[in-house]
Amino acid sequence: MKNILILLIVINLSICAFGEEIVKVRLSDGESIAGQLKLPQGNKVPLLVVFVHGTGPNTYLNKRKIGNTEFSYFDLFADEFNKRGIGFFSYNRRGVEIGDTPPYYDKIDSVKYSKYLPITEAEDIEAIISTLRNDKRFVNAKIALLGCSEGTIIASIVADRKVEKIDALLLFGYANDNLFDIIKWQYSGKASIINLRKYFDLNKDNMISKNEYESSDSIAVLGRTRVLGNASFESLDIVKDSVLDYRDFGSRAAPYFEYLLKMIDSDSDAWIWKNYFRVSSRWLKEHFKLEANKTRLLRIDIPTFIFHGIEDGNAPVEGVYDIQSRFRQANKSNLKCFFFEGHNHDLNYLDWPFKKKIPEGLNSIFKTSELLM
Repeated sequence: MKNILILLIVINLSICAFGEEIVKVRLSDGESIAGQLKLPQGNKVPLLVVFVHGTGPNTYLNKRKIGNTEFSYFDLFADEFNKRGIGFFSYNRRGVEIGDTPPYYDKIDSVKYSKYLPITEAEDIEAIISTLRNDKRFVNAKIALLGCSEGTIIASIVADRKVEKIDALLLFGYANDNLFDIIKWQYSGKASIINLRKYFDLNKDNMISKNEYESSDSIAVLGRTRVLGNASFESLDIVKDSVLDYRDFGSRAAPYFEYLLKMIDSDSDAWIWKNYFRVSSRWLKEHFKLEANKTRLLRIDIPTFIFHGIEDGNAPVEGVYDIQSRFRQANKSNLKCFFFEGHNHDLNYLDWPFKKKIPEGLNSIFKTSELLM
């Protein structure tokens, strides 16, 4: 019986070594976080991809529930990288653990989570890389950072600091500007038009005519009823010029933007958490002080890839056009950008849990990663 138990233990350890492992990472201030390492079959991998989270509380699973559908966000990434012989690492952001309550399935220690700030997050990523590089299996492995949204800022900070060696950057939902300028753009009305034009803007002129708005087309009906609450065209036409464009929606959003800035300035964290995002006023203030990617990236010489949806209503695609232009003017050749029609900020990720389909944008990330090995 004893020999059988020993055999079972050995088998379980073997599965762990070549599959899924929970890794404890000690951070620079003595705190620790847990991460999940998923590996393809084999002792060594030529490339490890470390995911750098977008904004807010995140775990190494990012389990979610939308309607009746439950899924773990990182399953897709781990499966697709592993089938290509690439290792994948995701992590619990400091102060966040996996919880039992939908829709986010996270458990937050508010004191520890309050230390989640942009530079602290960069230091935590450096601690993750150091921990992985201390594993003899990965001594010769390349490490690529896969940054999403805020993660595109953090990943570039890590690469720029050069505390730990990074071999490539893979960035999607790319933030070219400082966060203050991005939030200001989001409330300018331009983001609203991007989010609405798929329902109404048949001639793709970034304006919505009354005929387009009141169309009996099923997509227009969906936009009117589910997105705009059956509001009349006249009530939305604030500028009174017989079209709906960014100025109409910007007029509505401007007071909220000003109030958000007031709440940030007064450190009204409870209001921000409930009404804006699950972050602190300090997190926002620290981001507002940061250098923008549009200048930082120019100092980085490793292979850098940007994957961006044309319909991104969180970070404008114009930022990608801008960084392309800046690289050309600087005669730098280490940047390659991919653009995807009909793709949003997360490259249509929800096509995977709801349609069992890997969207083109995400598939491009997986295919590009093969070139790095």
